[in-house]
Order: sequence, then C-alpha cells, then structure tokens
Amino acid sequence: MASKTISKYYKNLLNQFSSLKNADAGILFLATILVNAGNYALNLLLGRFLGPVIFAEASVLATAVLMLSFIALGFQLTTAKFVAAAEVDQEDTALLKNFIAKKARWLSIILSAGFILCAGYIQSYLQFESALPLIILFASIPFYIEMSINRGYLQGIQSFKKMASTYVVEMLARLIVTFVLLYAVFYLMGFGASESIAIGFACSFIASWWVSRTKSESLEESFDTDTLNAMIKFISIIMFYEFSQILINNSDVILVKHFFDNEQSGMYSALALIGRVVFFATWTIVTLLFPKVIEREKKGLRHADLFWKSLAIVGSVGLFIIAACYFMDELIIQLLYGSAYMEVAPYLYLYAIATTLFACANVFAYYFMSLSKYLPVLISIIVGILQLVLIYFYHGSLLEVIWVQIYLMLLLFVSMSLYYFYVNFVAKQNKVLAFE
Repeated sequence: MASKTISKYYKNLLNQFSSLKNADAGILFLATILVNAGNYALNLLLGRFLGPVIFAEASVLATAVLMLSFIALGFQLTTAKFVAAAEVDQEDTALLKNFIAKKARWLSIILSAGFILCAGYIQSYLQFESALPLIILFASIPFYIEMSINRGYLQGIQSFKKMASTYVVEMLARLIVTFVLLYAVFYLMGFGASESIAIGFACSFIASWWVSRTKSESLEESFDTDTLNAMIKFISIIMFYEFSQILINNSDVILVKHFFDNEQSGMYSALALIGRVVFFATWTIVTLLFPKVIEREKKGLRHADLFWKSLAIVGSVGLFIIAACYFMDELIIQLLYGSAYMEVAPYLYLYAIATTLFACANVFAYYFMSLSKYLPVLISIIVGILQLVLIYFYHGSLLEVIWVQIYLMLLLFVSMSLYYFYVNFVAKQNKVLAFE
C-alpha cells in the first residue's frame, strides 16, 4: 500500500512539470535514482569488502565529498536561479553562466589550496594513516565547482536530459576507477585503499565536468552592478544554508571518527550510510521543485501544490524506510554489510527517524529559498551549530550521538512548520512580508 502511494505521488508531481520538458524531467528523475543507487551500492560494497576499520577512512572521504557537494550546490543553485529567472535568450543565459564560472574559478582554486595546506592537520584530527588521500581529493575541487555551475545552468534552462548525463558519467567513472585501482593496488599489493578511493572521486569530478561543458564556453560578458550584487546576496545565503547542511549531515560522522576508535567509527559510518538513504532517495524532488517554483512565482501562478506533494513524497519514503529498518534491522545489516557490523543494527531505525525529519525540513527550506524567504537558513544554521556542540559534549556512546540528532531534527522540522504557518496564514492576513 505504501509503495502504491509513493508511486502515485511521484507520478502526480512529474505531471506538474512543464509539458515541453516532461520527458527530460522523467529522464533526470530516473537517472538520479540510478546514480544514487549506484553510488550507494558502491559504498555498501566498500564497507563489506574493506571491513569496519579500513572503511572508517573510506567513509570519511565520502563524507568530505558530501561536504564539498553542499558548497558546490550553492554555486549550482545560484546559477539555476538567475538563469531560470532571466528574461533573455539561450545565448545570454550562457553568458550569465560563464560570468558566474569566471568569478568562482579563483575562489575554488584558493579553497583547494587552503585545504591542501591543512591536510596534515586534518589527517591527525581524523586519525588517517596518510594525508595523501586528502590531498588528492582536495586537488580536484576546482573541477567539482565548475561542473556544479554547469549543472546549475542546465537546471535553470530545464535541460534535464543533459543534466542527467553528468550524474551518470560521474557515478560510472567513480565506480570503474575505484574498483580497478582497489583490485590492482589494494587487493594484489595490500595497501593504498584510501588513495584508490580518493583517485576514484577525483576522476569522477573531471569526467562529469567534461560532459557538462556547453558550446559557448569561451563567451564572456560583464553584468551590471545590481545583477552582481543580487548574485552575491543569493549565493551568500545559499552558502550559509549549505554550511548548516554540512554541520547537520556530516558533523556526526566526523566527530565519531575523532572520538571513537576505527572499528566503532566504521560501524557508525555504515549505520549512517543506510539511514541516509531517505535523503538521497528524495533529493531529486528538491532538484525538480526549485526551478519550477521560481518559474510559477515569476508568472504569478500557485505553487503550494508542488510543495505539499514534494513533502508528502519525502515523508512517505521516510516512513517506509523507518518501518523497514525497525522490523528488518538485522537482516538489512547482514545483507548489506555482514555480521561484522551487527552491533549497530538496533540503532538503524532511530537514525532513519533523524534523517527523515531532516529530509522533510529540507523541503521547507528549499521551497522558501526559491521564494526569497531566508529565515529558514538562520534556523538551519542554529540547529547545525547546536548539533556540533551537543555531540562534542555528549558522545558517551553511539546511541547517545543518535538521540542528540533525533531531538535536534525534530526541533528543526517543528520550526520550519511554524514558519510555514506564519508566512501563509498570519503574515498574509496582516498583509506583511515575512522575513524576506
């Protein structure tokens, strides 16, 4: 029954999208599911193949990529917003994208160099055997940032088919390179697992950047001060929100890696990977929702139905996964990772609860950001900082770390719900603009 309900919501949501772009939106939808499943399967295989101790390092590398992805997403959404809202032809929107890419290029190089210089300290804090995997990963940041800007352009013009191809190429490049290197280096020689995984990530960024390029790559143009200021304002807000995403989504894995031994942190990383399937399974909804709400708002059309359908999908998927994790916890752990990780099986549904609350709150946040209402950004930052602080002081056990997240994600979801009620009922009745 639950699966039928979820399928119905997905179908209804996709039917809301532009009639000219329905096919491409469907391709993106299916490609994102395929890519998330491929990346997820790769991480599961690494966990089973490497064991908890070595998997702890591999998982932190994957977590670092997630942290970078939230930074890159700021550039992607900024590009998507201004391209989608621009009342110009395709050539001019390409110029707009290239303008953003030019401004971001030096920033990404500085960011990459800064992380490389700090690699030794990061290695020590996270108890890595070598700083080389971190250096390899950090060196690929400029490709990742520029690729994300290209994706934002494709998202803004609703070229979902080509956007989908970038995700598929990224996943395939990572999968092929990682397994070839793991077999050639780690399996045959007994070392270099983390380095192989880092090279796999770097090659996937370069490959997807190459595929995402557009024909007008050489075009350049300057834009007026108002446009530049608007871009800076929006990307600053997005970056603040993505900072909160980094804290909420990744601080637990990083702090557990610091405070617990490799075996415990490896098992927790496996637990987190399974629990976060809610977030990854529903990310396409936010990807498709963002430009469509901007488009409807610009035309003066209603868009609340898109929000509620998106929230219903995310909530339904989350409840289904929570139930599966509660009733089949040991079976899931055994099938996905093996008996070496069985200690964390009873915690699986609890982590899924925290992730579901976060994923639902995320729908609220991106919906409001697409409408240029930014109080949810501040709320998310506060909750993210609270999570960092509370886990730092309350980490007596893995279970305690999880309960801290459940309480905070419940606080985040309730706060977002109250803000939605205020904006759509209290503020409208009093004819005031709420926290814009």
